[in-house]
Amino acid sequence: MLKKTTIIAAFLILTSAAKATGIPARMVYQNDANSNAIELKVWKGYGLTINFMSTGETIKQVWIGDPSRFAFTSNGGLCQSSSGDSDCAGGKATVIFLRQIDPIKFPVTSSSNGSTQITVLTNEKQYQFKIVPATGNPAYTSLVVKSDSDRPLPITRPRTPLPITVQKPQSAPSDFPQPSPPPPVALMRPNPGTTLNGAIQRNDANALAFGLAEAGRKGQVKPGSTIWNKVQDAIKLLRRGKTIDEAISLSQVDKTTFHQLLEWGRL
Repeated sequence: MLKKTTIIAAFLILTSAAKATGIPARMVYQNDANSNAIELKVWKGYGLTINFMSTGETIKQVWIGDPSRFAFTSNGGLCQSSSGDSDCAGGKATVIFLRQIDPIKFPVTSSSNGSTQITVLTNEKQYQFKIVPATGNPAYTSLVVKSDSDRPLPITRPRTPLPITVQKPQSAPSDFPQPSPPPPVALMRPNPGTTLNGAIQRNDANALAFGLAEAGRKGQVKPGSTIWNKVQDAIKLLRRGKTIDEAISLSQVDKTTFHQLLEWGRL
């Protein structure tokens, strides 16, 4: 085994080399690292650091399931695994450095790809990671565990605004009764075979009928009398499309009486 100072020196050299070459670091938040089995690759000749500085946690104990392919060191003392005391004063580490070693024949069960599990016990939580040996150029050489309070808020997509519906204001209640709308005007069509003048003649017929009714009310024309019956005949002739002169001639109504009744009906 290398001396402690030699291991720390190697750790610092590899960390500086990773920064110099610009190898990106991998990042994970506390709850994600604590609740999911995250797979980490440890590249031969580069190693991997697991950094808890952002969380403020201190590492107390570390265990590797199969130590035949990996070794680790830390930037501070760890508690003795035999003591079973995770609150020991010596556990001050915040970073672990993992590296590949030449396989050692241990009487342990190893996986087909050489992967195993590392357990990290801090003063707050227990973390478990799957570590896998790898060769070639590394994609990352550091895993940074960040506090959940540093997790950015999720970006929400803006909602499409709903169409605004404008309600018409209701009229204020009134103490006075509102006038009802006027009834529709019924237009009377002229009789078949008549012209537009026929509608005017029909109006004359109605006016003559109203005038006759007014004369009967005043007692100037007695209902059922000869004049009454002649005026009734004139009204019928006007409604059949006859002119005023034709109605006067055919009904033999006195012309003066006819026009007087017509005038009263138009008032």
